[in-house]
Amino acid sequence: MAIISASVFLSKNSYQLLYKIARTFTGCRIHSLSLGSPSLVVHRQSRSISSNTDAIAKSEGKEAEIPQASEFLKYLRQRIKATGAITVAEYMQECLTNPYYGYYSRKNPFGRQGDFITSPEVCQIFGELVALWCVNEWNISNIGAVPFQIIELGPGTGTLAYDMLRILKSFPQIGNTVSLHLVERSSELARQQAKKLGIEAIDQTWITGAGKGTVDGAGGGAGDGAVDGAVDGAGDVLHYQTGISQFGIPVYWYQRIQDIPKGAPAFIVANEFFDALPIHKLQMTDGKLREVLVDVTEDDSRLRFVIAPNETAAVRLVPKESRKRQHLELSVEAGVVLNDIADRVTDHGGGALIIDYGHDGTKTDTFRAFQHHKVLDPLHEPGQADVTADVDFSLLRQMLRPKAISYGPITQSTFLFNMAFEQRFNALMKACKSDEEQDRLAAACDVLINPAKMGGQFFVFAVFGWKRGRLGPVTGGFQ
Repeated sequence: MAIISASVFLSKNSYQLLYKIARTFTGCRIHSLSLGSPSLVVHRQSRSISSNTDAIAKSEGKEAEIPQASEFLKYLRQRIKATGAITVAEYMQECLTNPYYGYYSRKNPFGRQGDFITSPEVCQIFGELVALWCVNEWNISNIGAVPFQIIELGPGTGTLAYDMLRILKSFPQIGNTVSLHLVERSSELARQQAKKLGIEAIDQTWITGAGKGTVDGAGGGAGDGAVDGAVDGAGDVLHYQTGISQFGIPVYWYQRIQDIPKGAPAFIVANEFFDALPIHKLQMTDGKLREVLVDVTEDDSRLRFVIAPNETAAVRLVPKESRKRQHLELSVEAGVVLNDIADRVTDHGGGALIIDYGHDGTKTDTFRAFQHHKVLDPLHEPGQADVTADVDFSLLRQMLRPKAISYGPITQSTFLFNMAFEQRFNALMKACKSDEEQDRLAAACDVLINPAKMGGQFFVFAVFGWKRGRLGPVTGGFQ
C-alpha cells in the first residue's frame, strides 16, 4: 500500500510538536471511517445548473422546467401572491428551516442515505487534526489553566464534535478546563448529536430567569474551571439542551451563537456551516446592482427568478470593495455571525476555523440544490432538497475588517498536510488489521486530500483578534 506523502510547511519546532502528537494522540485506533463508495462522497461542488441566474437580466421571467404541486409550493405561491416577490434569502430560509416543510426540519440529510456527506464522516483524521489545530493555537496563546470554550456551528451528526472531544480529553492539561457549545437549530439533529457524544442524561431547558450567569466551574461537570454555558450575565437560561459527554466534558446546545455566554477564550469551528446561510443574490443590471428575487409565473404554476426594479436594503449592505462586481451572493446572516466571532476572539482570545466549499470572489452564480448527491434546480421541489451556495471568502474578509484579522483561504488539502496528516495517516495504516481495512482508509483519505475531490473543492479560513498577529505564524500553513 502506498504511503501518502507531501511537503509540510511549518517551522521546525511546530513541525516536531505536530509530528509527535500526530503519532501518539489517542493511540493508533481507527474510530470512524466511511465505508461508502468514494465517488458518493464528493460533496456539493459548484456546477452549472438549469436555473443559472447569470443571465437573468436577459431572460427575466424564466421558469423552472418541472411543474411543482407540493403543499409547500402552494404555501410559497400564496405567500408571494400576498406580499410580492421574495428574496433568495427568504426562499432559502423557508426551504431549510420552515418548521412544517423545511429540509432540516423534516429529514436527516447526512450520510450515504442522505443528500450529502461531510468531511468528518469520511474519516476520523479530519476531526482529529481540527482538534489538534485548536490545541496548538491554545498552546501558542498561552491560555494555560483558564477555562475556555470549543464552539461548533452546525454540528451535523456530531461526528466532528466527537472526534474533537476524544482528542482534547487526551491532553490532561486541557480536559478539565474545556466545555463544548453547539449551535444547532434542529431539535432532531440535537438529539442525534447527544447520542453520538454518549450523553446518557439529557437536560432540556426552555425556561428563563434561572441561575446566575458566570464563566466558572459551577454546574459545568468537567471539573474545576469548566466554562458554565448555562446562563448569561442577566441570569437567563439561553441553552435548550445540555449534558455530560462520555469524555466527561459538558456540552450545551443553542439556537444562535449570540446566546453562548462570553467571557472566556473560544475556539470556533464552522465546517460546512456558512454555505447553508441564506444569501441575497445581486447582479449588475443597466450599470446598477439590483437584487434577484423569487416570484411565481403568470399562470401561478411555477417559481421563477426576476430582477427587483429598485435598490433593495441588501444592495446597501454590500462592502465598498465589491460594489463594482457583476454578480455576487451576500449573506447578511453570515455578517451577523462573523461580528459575534470577531467580538469573541478580539475581546477574550481564541480563534475561528471556517471550512467550506467556496471561492475568493471569483465565481458568480453558485446557488443550487442537492438531493441524493445530485445537483438540481434550486426552484424545483422546495423543501425536498438542500439549497446552498458557495461561500464567498472575499466578502467574509471584507465584513470582518477592521474588527478582526483573517487568514486564507487555503485548500483543505494544504491545511491537512500542514497539520501532519501524513504522519497520522501512516500511523493508522500500520494499525489496520487487514488489507481491506487499509484500502478503505486509503480511499477515504483520498477523498479528503485529493485536489480533484474535497481536498481542492473545500477551503479553510481562519479568524483571530489582531493580537494574534504578533505571536507568529498561524497553525495550518496560513499566510
